[in-house]
Amino acid sequence: MRIKRVIAAVAGSAVAVAAVGGGIYGYKTYQDKQLVAEVFPVANINMGYWGDSATSYGMVTNDSSQEIYLDSSKSAKQVFVEEGDTVKVGDPLMEYDTAEIQIDIERKKIEINTLENNIAMASHKLDSLKNAKPVDKTPPKIDTEELEKYQQQDEINNSIPETDEKDIRIYNHLSAMSVPSNATFDPATNEPVLPAGTEDDPYIYYCNANAYAYGSFFNSIRPTAEGEPGKYVVFYVCKKDENGKAMLETGEDGKPDPNKPVIDTSVTENTAQLNGNSIPADYDESRMWYVFTGKEYIPSSLADQYMEEFMEHATDWEMPEGYTEEELVKEITETENQLKTLDIQRRQQLLQLESMQKTASDGIVYAEVDGVVKTVGDPEEFQQNGTAFLVVSGDDGLYVSGTISELLLADVEVGTVVTANSWESGMTFQATVTEVSDYPVAGNAMGDGNPNVSYYSYTAYIEDSSGLRNGEYVDLSIATNQSETGGLFIEKAYVREENGKSYCMIADENGKLKKQYVVTGRTVYGSAVEIKSGLTEEDLIAFPYGKAAAEGVTVKETDGINY
Repeated sequence: MRIKRVIAAVAGSAVAVAAVGGGIYGYKTYQDKQLVAEVFPVANINMGYWGDSATSYGMVTNDSSQEIYLDSSKSAKQVFVEEGDTVKVGDPLMEYDTAEIQIDIERKKIEINTLENNIAMASHKLDSLKNAKPVDKTPPKIDTEELEKYQQQDEINNSIPETDEKDIRIYNHLSAMSVPSNATFDPATNEPVLPAGTEDDPYIYYCNANAYAYGSFFNSIRPTAEGEPGKYVVFYVCKKDENGKAMLETGEDGKPDPNKPVIDTSVTENTAQLNGNSIPADYDESRMWYVFTGKEYIPSSLADQYMEEFMEHATDWEMPEGYTEEELVKEITETENQLKTLDIQRRQQLLQLESMQKTASDGIVYAEVDGVVKTVGDPEEFQQNGTAFLVVSGDDGLYVSGTISELLLADVEVGTVVTANSWESGMTFQATVTEVSDYPVAGNAMGDGNPNVSYYSYTAYIEDSSGLRNGEYVDLSIATNQSETGGLFIEKAYVREENGKSYCMIADENGKLKKQYVVTGRTVYGSAVEIKSGLTEEDLIAFPYGKAAAEGVTVKETDGINY
């Protein structure tokens, strides 16, 4: 038979199993920290439904009042009236310095052009946002459940018993305590009686093909400090009988000879010999080497492989460009609000430009109502307190005119309530329709709507006009289909989709977050969706985006609404 010598070369550094294990444990502890999701009653975000609305805008007027203002860019060249004068429509009141007005007109055009550029950029941004696909900015994280499964499998895979389950004489791995297979036992004490450990009477170990030995085993067969020589050792891969027992050759006495195992020739590396006197230095007792090849044995670890792959991925990961779903919702809302503000500013500037161009035609301001001159300022002094320079007053009363689509004419009549919102102060006023025109206007110059239908003007009277002034512009809204009101309508941001189904995140009876599938209906106001079933005003709802928006997260009830 061919004898192989085990070359026990200690090379390289040991796998830092303990360090990796500690890192995994620390990361898992960090991941297991509890998240808390804030929830609040659905009633807090129920927008309800108050019918469709027809919108337009108009200027507050007083048919019997005219107010003229000056600013630092306008000066009165000449005033033709005095306080107490009675004037009629068309009478000249004053004359501006048209040279200064022309400069102001050019400035105003630049301002309008800048606003239009800003609107174009904001519109382009909004289109891009609405077509953008959300990105996932969540950094790579360890799947602790998967890691635990690998660790459990590692324990199973690496829990190799010291000896073969069918024959305890056959070793899977050896340590300093391993008894040679050819040892005998004292019948009185049952203590093992070891061979001499010499070249003629070596320690013999029956082994399985992949058997390995700990460093402690190699240290145990080295020469001792007391001068005892090292031991000779022979390892055999034994052939097994049908019961899995080691087969031994028969001795002269007709009994199986423990010094002569039947070698398993189906295994290439089946015999190895080791002279303990040749071992040069102490072994690291925690490390292991294959008995028949001499290569170091490192237990396989699915957990280590998972961690290596995770760390490689985590090292290469970079934050993707773009917006998350939550960021997209917020950015779209902010951009829509920005566009609305810019549009109001543009309309104000256009109206101011129109007024300036009319004045610049000859510089003369004419009376627009029959009445009495109540106020005339000093042309040499600039009015810095915001008061009118010249006022012609007649009858009291503030009115506003708007437009409405022919499709909604049946819903608007004398007495219909109109809501007016001031461009300047943001205050809201109530007006009552006093007249609806029988003839359509040319286009829909005073509002937004379907360009394929005709629009009719209406006039509404503002009874309580405190805080409004003549010539101020307001947004107008008339609620229609007012009988179809109520219901449960919440912002679209609180509703997500999964596999074609809509759901919200709400608190369950155990104070944990759960998915609640809902049936949705129509969308109103451009951002609110109707909830037909699956949700009530008493349910506690959470914003469905962010790290805490996951099933099983502990909830905390608040009064606020967080996005």
